[in-house]
Amino acid sequence: MFEKTVPALSVRDMYEDFKVSGRVDNARVEKFAGAEGYDVYNPSVPFMWEGREYIAGRVEKRDTELSEVRFFVRDGDVWRAAEGTVRLPLQDPFVTFVGGKLVLGGVNVTFPEVEGGDTCWQTDFYIGSPFGLEKFLEGPKQMKDVRLAELPDGKIAVCSRPQGASMEKYGCIAKIGFTVVNGLGELTADVIENAPFLEKMFKDDEWGGVNQLTVLKNGKLGAIGHKACRTYEADGQRLHYYGIAFAIDPVTREITQNKMIVSRDRFPETEKKRFDLGDITFTSGVLRGEDGTARVFTGLNDAYVGSAVIPDPFAEYEK
Repeated sequence: MFEKTVPALSVRDMYEDFKVSGRVDNARVEKFAGAEGYDVYNPSVPFMWEGREYIAGRVEKRDTELSEVRFFVRDGDVWRAAEGTVRLPLQDPFVTFVGGKLVLGGVNVTFPEVEGGDTCWQTDFYIGSPFGLEKFLEGPKQMKDVRLAELPDGKIAVCSRPQGASMEKYGCIAKIGFTVVNGLGELTADVIENAPFLEKMFKDDEWGGVNQLTVLKNGKLGAIGHKACRTYEADGQRLHYYGIAFAIDPVTREITQNKMIVSRDRFPETEKKRFDLGDITFTSGVLRGEDGTARVFTGLNDAYVGSAVIPDPFAEYEK
């Protein structure tokens, strides 16, 4: 199951197979209160803090990408704006825990119409709690989808995602990198940028990234991510994002073949941010249950948050 390299599968072929065999139940659009007039999407995975369940969401107007990360707390079937919590000028938040502390990351984008120059971005990392966060790291320039997980021995597993011009020499759009450091004190932008690649993850005209890293019972890492492609129609391109899962052996760097776990058409119809974003599941991650299932959380169409029950994507990697 675990190999040094696996043959890259076309996301289009994966989707055709998923339409037949993929199981997705109880798919719904999540409800948010306290951010009226704004979209909430591309969230973190829900997490517990002092006995209450929170989620961080990307909050912005429909006609802009100037966004803010805010925390919401569960109140029955609604996520309500959490009073007294931090707000950060980031996109696409994600969370993990290191040493019992909350680590939150997100994409910090500089827009030329606001600050001049070219559009640029980096992944910023904060540590603390929903009520107080301190920035401890700025990731490499022009890199999104950096994810962390604390291993049982206290080391930190890191996934990177170089994309764009730096990948031209490899004849592809994006790759996923992986490395392990001794602790957060050793984590730098240079370490992330130079993480060795996990090969054959994507076809040359496709891309993706890791959205969640989870330590499994056997010490392997379960990864939830996204895999994407574009198609072209008479009025322009369309983007297609799908949720995937795979596993990494943090010692040998061997990986499993990635598999599709969710697609946009399994959720109720919603509005979309732009005409080309009607087939987007930007998968945040999963909450594993005790019954062999998991609830997956995902952004929908760059405008909403969805969740659904799926077979536990990591169960086979723990056998």
